[in-house]
Amino acid sequence: MGEFRAGQVALIGKPNVGKSTLMNAMVGQKVSIVSDKPQTTRRRIVGISTTEDYQIVFVDTPGIHDAHTALGKAMNEQARRALAEIDAIVFVGDVSHHPGEPDNQIAALIRANRKERELPLILCLNKMDQLKAENVQRNVDAFCELLGSDNYMLTTATQARNIDKLAEMIVEVLPERHPLYGPDELTDQSSRFMAGEFVREKILNLTRQEIPHATAVTVEDWSEEPHIIRVRANIIVEKPSQRAILIGKQGAFIKRIGTTARQEIEELLGKPLFLDLHVKVVEDWRMSPRILHELEYDQ
Repeated sequence: MGEFRAGQVALIGKPNVGKSTLMNAMVGQKVSIVSDKPQTTRRRIVGISTTEDYQIVFVDTPGIHDAHTALGKAMNEQARRALAEIDAIVFVGDVSHHPGEPDNQIAALIRANRKERELPLILCLNKMDQLKAENVQRNVDAFCELLGSDNYMLTTATQARNIDKLAEMIVEVLPERHPLYGPDELTDQSSRFMAGEFVREKILNLTRQEIPHATAVTVEDWSEEPHIIRVRANIIVEKPSQRAILIGKQGAFIKRIGTTARQEIEELLGKPLFLDLHVKVVEDWRMSPRILHELEYDQ
């Protein structure tokens, strides 16, 4: 390949197209939480893939959507800001469907940014396993026409299909430069932040209706002892009824959340964990600039 290549690559697309799953597959370790709920990713997440020849710094952005809360607007703004600092764009689309209005809005944003800077653009047309044979050419052509590029790769991120081919395409457009991060770094997120995210992921996957969107997690205390890490975290909800659901009968539901999250956090940290979870009601926290700042959702 020649000289070492490195750069920051924004993963951008509508909610629930598989951006976080794709990044985890490319990095080779879970650095961004995953669920089937829209707007799972709430802030910029970095995942780093390093080999002897290249370093790709993936920037997983919140899915751009029609925002109705201060949280939603902050998430959209983070996705837009990410485009100002990167070396290439990977648009992630759900190829099992024809492009819709959210894809049109994102394509317009990408076109506007590429007018200011000639950023390389690669189309990652994901969920190819769900694509019906008779729609392959029609859907691929529609995405290529919408984005103004035929530089695409069909992928199934959940099975890591064609991930290596996509990586090759990305590396080809990155500049020749020294690595931006150390060879062993996989993310710029703190262990504290990721622990909170893993708790939130379990809530997303175990609850329905408004609870996933009305929930946030803050790590209040983090104490590292020789043989164990002790973590105290608050689960924030907007209504007492949501608090009651998360706690469950005789505390059974919150215990289930804690048990499943603890196992995954222990794998991440490589050390036993004592996880103490509490549920706190903060009415309309998604509309509060102060709360969003404390949660680092406005970064």
